[in-house]
Amino acid sequence: MCASWNIPADDRRAEVIVRMLVRDEVSISQDRVEVVVARRQLTDLADKLYFLDQAFTADARDVVEALCSQE
Repeated sequence: MCASWNIPADDRRAEVIVRMLVRDEVSISQDRVEVVVARRQLTDLADKLYFLDQAFTADARDVVEALCSQE
């Protein structure tokens, strides 16, 4: 493991832990569930998470249109 970041728990969900792994992978875990993402997948994952985050602060219709246009 190269680096680790903890995202604090909120009222409904447990803490999220993001770890850089030495095999060009990133681990995202919460409770006992872990997802390992390859380096080549990170850009697509980051794009999707960004648009989902925007759905909470912007007009949701614009976000849906942006996501659908990428398929």
